[in-house]
Amino acid sequence: MRVLFLSLIGLWALMPFGNSQEDYRTLEEIELQLTELKNLAPDKASLKSLATSPGDNDVWMLKVGSGDEELTPGFLVLAGVDGTHPAGTHTVLGIAEKILTEDGLKGSRLMDRFYFYIVPVLSPDAYAQYHGDLRYERYFNARETDIDRDGRISEDPYNDLDGNGLITKVRIEDPSGNYIGHDEDDRVLVPLEDRKGTSVLYRLISEGVDMDKDGEFNEDGEGGINLNMNFSFDYPAFQPGAGEHAVSEEENRALAEFLFDRWNIYAVFSYTRENNLSHPVPYDPRKASQRVVAGPLERDAAVSEEVAGWFQEVVSFEDAPEMSQGPGSFSSWAYFHYCRFSFVNPGWLPPMAVDTIDENGENRLVRDLLKNYDLRYIKWAENEGIEDYFVDWTEINHPDFPGRKAEVGGFKPFVRHNPPPEYMVEVIDEQYNFIHGFAEKMPKLKIEDVRVEELETRVFRVRGRVVNTGLLPTSTALGDRTRWVRDIRVRILLEEGQELLVGHYRDFHKSLAPGEYFEFNWLVSGRGNVVIEAAHPMTFDDSVKLELR
Repeated sequence: MRVLFLSLIGLWALMPFGNSQEDYRTLEEIELQLTELKNLAPDKASLKSLATSPGDNDVWMLKVGSGDEELTPGFLVLAGVDGTHPAGTHTVLGIAEKILTEDGLKGSRLMDRFYFYIVPVLSPDAYAQYHGDLRYERYFNARETDIDRDGRISEDPYNDLDGNGLITKVRIEDPSGNYIGHDEDDRVLVPLEDRKGTSVLYRLISEGVDMDKDGEFNEDGEGGINLNMNFSFDYPAFQPGAGEHAVSEEENRALAEFLFDRWNIYAVFSYTRENNLSHPVPYDPRKASQRVVAGPLERDAAVSEEVAGWFQEVVSFEDAPEMSQGPGSFSSWAYFHYCRFSFVNPGWLPPMAVDTIDENGENRLVRDLLKNYDLRYIKWAENEGIEDYFVDWTEINHPDFPGRKAEVGGFKPFVRHNPPPEYMVEVIDEQYNFIHGFAEKMPKLKIEDVRVEELETRVFRVRGRVVNTGLLPTSTALGDRTRWVRDIRVRILLEEGQELLVGHYRDFHKSLAPGEYFEFNWLVSGRGNVVIEAAHPMTFDDSVKLELR
């Protein structure tokens, strides 16, 4: 009976994403899913815990691939840098499933040619809040911190003022407020500068009271450190949630240490509420030439622009809003300090669902929808018949605002960026197709135009060139500058009785752009066979065998 039960659990875990779920998986279910995925290809997949969080949760990594790991190109696929985006975790798990189960449908399998390092939840403490008794969007891990530095810990948490188990917002009518209701839908609050005519002004705070009477609301609740502010590039020192120093958290430190040992990782794909694929970061000579580089180098920016074009051909992000990479973010660190190509997007965005036409036959809401994400979500939800996404503004007696009108309400936690899982099926297909297409364009080293010339008896000149025949450079230009990627190695292997007269047994060269090449030239004494190898941890390698006679 126990065997049957476990078998049923396994079958449940492997049912297609989006068809078997009404909600996103718990941490326990994610661990079960990863174990089942690993068991699909036990000779090519392994599962390990990178770290244990302050909340005693494991940070899991699923590794998929085969062959010499040191010389096989790899990709990192990551989500869950905070707890607000379970849709990203769902996307990563779906991509992992496709790599292990459906990849053969596209021809040669990715896991036979690449290594994938898959981290679905980097911040499990924050992710767990999605399934907590009190539901709120949590960015922090469970480390005890004195965020307001008053000598007390967690003395001003959220307060569920309306008792519905959700933490939303409180709006207070205030002549000095900074928000007004949107003209199209007054449930949505917009900054004061968008005011038109006479409008009620609101002060907006999170749902709670000022427990420590310092004039701030809910600034020192449970936990901790925001892992997506804790990486070393553009680290926001002394900001709440950033940590005592860069990479202070075990989750981030363990990931960084693992990555720095993996020279074969070519690119990083992360799924967070950021997006540099719909809006690639442009080349800025001023930022790129600073002593501490703050913008992508020119060649890397051009590659990112091209990759963004590939992405937009595959992924249906219509009029994607700008979603910038914040200070201390993982996705920025992966380029600027790990020196790999780093691509990030949220996986899902509410489509532009516009059905209001003006007298000229044009969509009069397009401008507002493009500018206001909240309004865009509402229109999409209404078109899809989704109703349970908003807590109507309800008047309460707020102890910190006696005699003033205060209302609790707003969007329910998580809904705006995490649709019901059934909507993620197409998302997973598109994101997997993008990664698959990217992999097919990877750099390839090819030894070409090899010539052998006997100069005199038993003395041969061997020359040719190594070309990058792929559609991507062999590494980032920033990696070349910082020397944080390996050089291309070309070497000649001789048989016993042969001698190298001119040249080095092995030479090293910087990265090659698509179509670029470098030449090699050796003088060899002795007859027999020689082997020429061109290799790089992040590219496809090549070798040729020559006979000297």
